[in-house]
Amino acid sequence: MKEPFQLRLTSRSMSYAQHSLRDILAAVFYYKRSILIAALIPVVLSIMATVTAHRIYTAQARLLILYGGEYVFHPLGQETGGDVAMDRNQIIQGELEILQSPALAEQVIQDVGVRRLYPDLPSTRQGEQQAASRLLRDLRVDAIPQSNILELSLRNQKRQIALDTLDTIIHDYIIYHGQIFTANRDSGPAKLVAQMAARLNAAEDKLVAFSVAHNISDLPQQTSIILRRTGELSDEQTNIISETDNLDAQIKSLESTLSSTPSRIELYSETDVGQSRKTMQDRLARLQIQLADARQRYQDTFPLVVDIQHQINDIKQQIEHAAPREVNVKRSGINNVYDELNQQRILLTSRMAGLRAKRVAIDAEKSALQRRLVELTNLSGQYRNLQTTRDSLTESYRTLENNVEASTIGSSLAQLASANIRVVHPPNASMHGSTLRLPILATGLLLGMIAAVGTLAFLVSTQKIFVTVRDVEHGLHLPVLLSIPVYKK
Repeated sequence: MKEPFQLRLTSRSMSYAQHSLRDILAAVFYYKRSILIAALIPVVLSIMATVTAHRIYTAQARLLILYGGEYVFHPLGQETGGDVAMDRNQIIQGELEILQSPALAEQVIQDVGVRRLYPDLPSTRQGEQQAASRLLRDLRVDAIPQSNILELSLRNQKRQIALDTLDTIIHDYIIYHGQIFTANRDSGPAKLVAQMAARLNAAEDKLVAFSVAHNISDLPQQTSIILRRTGELSDEQTNIISETDNLDAQIKSLESTLSSTPSRIELYSETDVGQSRKTMQDRLARLQIQLADARQRYQDTFPLVVDIQHQINDIKQQIEHAAPREVNVKRSGINNVYDELNQQRILLTSRMAGLRAKRVAIDAEKSALQRRLVELTNLSGQYRNLQTTRDSLTESYRTLENNVEASTIGSSLAQLASANIRVVHPPNASMHGSTLRLPILATGLLLGMIAAVGTLAFLVSTQKIFVTVRDVEHGLHLPVLLSIPVYKK
């Protein structure tokens, strides 16, 4: 009997372990004050907000975005046909970013005025920044699907201020839009051209510094001049060697002739008949006179005549063997032939020395030219690299400058031809406006319900009291056989 009864009690008590509507209502009834207070606080606050809520006017306008040339990218250095156009989503997203730009909002605040748009903000720099932030929150920009239309909405407590501010936004937006694309067109390519010019100047400076450091003006021309000069020196050196050999042979011939030629010769000598010959002639004359006188007296066979005849013959023989004349005065001097030959030898020797000195100078100059040629050959690679870099940068700079100029002119003409923004619907606002009282009140009621449920859950889970049968069984771990409600009259 004991075991079945215990099982029935356990089974009965387990039925109270489940949540029931009775348990929930019991908890609500027990904590009714706390739940009511938690629910009334959001409701009261929403009622107060509803009472103080102002009427809001919403100004609306629509803009048509046309596809202009500024949305087409023209790659520099490519021929026609390489343009890249942006699609609709990219264009619309770009326009949305421009409309929601803080710079545009600050410009609108400056044009409209802080005190007029938001009277509660001061007319200071900080106030302008706060007003720009509030303006971006009050401004709503939406893109109409499957179209190029942008819808602008601006909220404000005054209808006319909303209309004027939205009109100012559209006006400043068109100006700011043009400034953005103009700045991109002017500053971007200009900076690129300036950077290319800076690179070109740097390359030119490197080339000039390298040329000055190594004394190079025009490498091909200098190399050609050195080679031509080297050839001329080689030819001149060959001629000098040939002329030197010829002069050497002439000098040797002159020296041989001079060695056999006397340096001094007899310049003048005065001669006369010799004294012995003259004496013999005088004696011969006397003997002839005596012979003639003897022949007149004697015959030819007479001994005296014969003796005189013999004497005459002897004297004649002596006269024949005697020198006819004798030198009385004699003078010697320099041999003119020897002197001329010696002068020629001196001239040839001096010319020989000059040619040898010239040959030494030519050898030195030729060696210097050879060293310079080797130096230029070693430097030619680096010089040509610098020159190639300079030339390529020059060509790139010219191409870039021409393309930038053509692109700038084309973009300017395209922008002048037509703007890409059209006002489809000018700013307009409802005369009655709208209030947020009903949404605020509904929100307060919803928050009150959430607060009540949250308060109930919090109190049930945190307070250790017995309100329902489940609380008793859960807290005491004992089965409940019967629960009797308290009834008060």
